[in-house]
Amino acid sequence: MKKELIRKEFFKLKLKGHSYNQCRKILSIKYNYEITNRTLKRWMSRLDNEDEWDLRDKSRKPKIIHYKINSKIEKKVIELRNKTGYGANKIACFVKEISDTSIRRILEKKKLTNHPKRKKKRNKYIRWERKHPNSL
Repeated sequence: MKKELIRKEFFKLKLKGHSYNQCRKILSIKYNYEITNRTLKRWMSRLDNEDEWDLRDKSRKPKIIHYKINSKIEKKVIELRNKTGYGANKIACFVKEISDTSIRRILEKKKLTNHPKRKKKRNKYIRWERKHPNSL
């Protein structure tokens, strides 16, 4: 059952004069929906404070994503890299809006970094021992 219908049922029970604890028990038995008294009180205060509430949950999506890098800054970083050849640390001095880690992430995404080539894996270690004159 949807939350909106359960909330509507709770408000009906509350209007009839049931306590929060009684409402909680009735909703638990009738709809198999476990809920705390604190949540019920929060719903009640929300109903009192808001003019029009359609009983649905509010969106939890953030209104502003602070860590998102916009295309304007991204273009600026790419231009500086192509023009000067500087790395992320030095570009961070010119672009104050974001950190050098974010700049490094942009450069790696656009494949503008030069990763150092890895050395070959070392062959198996061979222990060297000198021959003792006594062993002859």
